Amino acid sequence: MVSTYATYDMITRDMKASLKRVSQEPQVSREATYYKENIGKVKTVEDFLDDDRLYNYAMTANGLEDMIYAKAFMKKVLESDLTDSNSYANKLTDDRYRKFAASFNFSKGTTDAQTDAQEDDVIGLYKQSLTTEGDTLKEDVEYYDSAIDKVTSVDDIVKNSRLSSMILSAYGIDPTYYSADHLKKVLTSDVNDTSSYVNTLTTDKSAYLSIAKAFSFNSDGTLVNSTAQTADQKEELENLYLEEKSTVESSFMASRETEYYTKKIATVTSVSDITGDSRMFDYVKKALGLDTNMLKSTFENIVTSDLSDTNSYANTQGDGSYPKIAAMFNFSTDGTVTAGNAQSETQLAQTTSGYSENYDDKDQATIDSLTSYYSTQMKSLKTVDDLLNNVRIYPMLMKAYGIGEDEFSKATLKKVLTSDMTDPTSYANKSKDKRLISLASAFNFKSDGTPDVPLLAQQESTITAVAKDYIVQKTKFLDGKDQTKAKTEAEADAKYYQENIVKIRSVDELLKDRKLTDFVLTSYGLDPKDVSDDMLKKLFKSDLNDPKSFANTQSDERYAEFVASFNFGTDGKLTHTTEQGIQNRGEVVQTQNLYLHQTLETEQGDDNAGVRLALYWERKAPTITSAYDILGDQALLEVFRTTFSLPTEMSSMDIEKQKALVEKNLDLKDLTDPDKQKKFLQRFMAMYDLNNGTGTDTSAASAALTILGGGSSSDGISASSLEAINSL
Repeated sequence: MVSTYATYDMITRDMKASLKRVSQEPQVSREATYYKENIGKVKTVEDFLDDDRLYNYAMTANGLEDMIYAKAFMKKVLESDLTDSNSYANKLTDDRYRKFAASFNFSKGTTDAQTDAQEDDVIGLYKQSLTTEGDTLKEDVEYYDSAIDKVTSVDDIVKNSRLSSMILSAYGIDPTYYSADHLKKVLTSDVNDTSSYVNTLTTDKSAYLSIAKAFSFNSDGTLVNSTAQTADQKEELENLYLEEKSTVESSFMASRETEYYTKKIATVTSVSDITGDSRMFDYVKKALGLDTNMLKSTFENIVTSDLSDTNSYANTQGDGSYPKIAAMFNFSTDGTVTAGNAQSETQLAQTTSGYSENYDDKDQATIDSLTSYYSTQMKSLKTVDDLLNNVRIYPMLMKAYGIGEDEFSKATLKKVLTSDMTDPTSYANKSKDKRLISLASAFNFKSDGTPDVPLLAQQESTITAVAKDYIVQKTKFLDGKDQTKAKTEAEADAKYYQENIVKIRSVDELLKDRKLTDFVLTSYGLDPKDVSDDMLKKLFKSDLNDPKSFANTQSDERYAEFVASFNFGTDGKLTHTTEQGIQNRGEVVQTQNLYLHQTLETEQGDDNAGVRLALYWERKAPTITSAYDILGDQALLEVFRTTFSLPTEMSSMDIEKQKALVEKNLDLKDLTDPDKQKKFLQRFMAMYDLNNGTGTDTSAASAALTILGGGSSSDGISASSLEAINSL
């Protein structure tokens, strides 16, 4: 009879080829094909349990064939909420049931019109658009400030679309449909002549009249003065443009206001010069943190108070802050002051510093209120129409994506938002408009306008499972402070992974963050050091349906399972094709791989149970994290007892004594060392043969003794010994 080791060695020398032979067996091939073609059609637990071929296949793959009959029990397992530590599957001592439940998605993902990551992107884009807006307005004003001084005739304005657009926008007129001839006639009108062109207009007359007054052109279009506008006219138009076009006050606008205030305060001779100038008064209120609705009279009473008089207005009124305000100015009690003395250098510096700190407080409060409102609404959004019809959110979205509020109809935007972004022929993708494509990608709506389950780089259940497996991998075999430290670090890694994997939209984005790929590789028991960036690219380009693809030809099937855990196509983009009903692509691949292993082990066990046990140990060894994993698995325990000649009665001992016995005989860390693992299995198979009478001739027995004695061969068994075993 052929020895256990000889058979085992013949199988494991090329495990991939051995599994391939099993996969080509007619019955195995038929069941695998049926499973792959039909598992995606299952919608409910009942559907799954009613299809015996699917159910039996999955149960067998997960080593639960002895429980196939217990459908009522398995239904409870499959319906368990694995996020709840008290759920049925989580409370079972046999971890196989939890893992079985985790390989299915009967609870499906949660529908969400927008994930937290997508929400953060929208809010981030909105805030960035405000910054960009400020930069753009600065460029516009600086351009206008220079260009308007170079104008020599009205034609220089009407033929310059940028200048004319700014002028019209400053006075609230949409420049999209303006007529150059119309604007020319306005600019050359005599504003004092009631019969002139601008005075006879019936539409936007007030705005156009203001434009005409802001320039000085003769009726023939030539300049009245040396420039088209005076410095004050230019300043006023630029300010009107900034007010009209800005959403919030930018740092550029703040610097202009500071420049204006500094220049004007030097000319102030009366407090009314401040309160009578809206720009100056607004500046002071922001700089000093005053109520924006403060009356002019109140301010005047404060700053004209005699602070040495305990009965003065500033000393007797308000909340106690008035004396500090009064001390910022040098007005006499009659409200007058010598020009240049309204504020000292120190007082002015304090005022401008206060303005720099406070100028955008109101805007920031508005932004915070809006973004908070947005987040609240996203959590309860029912349809795409609710989104488009929300008067606060709609302008925010258009601003975030650089889309004019009236640029597209809401019917068009609805088609955009309900587009399938994985379909190149969808409405948004066919538009070729990057703004619309980005907008559609920021939401998860079905074609009927209701929220859908978000398409992520990995499904929610996979993300949870990967994070848990990573922590197990990083903390196994550790105890005490070492385990606590490793767990803390692993949990921090898991947090980073869970927060960032949901932001990934393509393989290219994923490969830019090795921390993410290394996290997933580790969770699969693969060493990231063995996987180069180039190898990762080849893996993700692999067609998992092609047995000759790069991922499928790796000796370790976990590489294919690693790729399959992601929802990427071979083009590196997210795709729905990886979703296969109650199981995603990765879970299907893993189930089929497990089925092949189970079948191979079962078939070998028909001839030699020792081979089956050895193969099973080899497969399960990477998942062993403690002595309890061995004690809780009858097959693993059988291998351990046989290897170290321990009696079956050990199972009746106190569990802690059993644990100590395992740890005394076996250093669990050795399970991660291929050479030590091999020697352990050689010892097991030699003991198995001696105990069960397999390989009974003298040479085979001698080979077994060589193994047990730790022969001089680096593999633990010499070539002559192996030859003797094979001769049987």
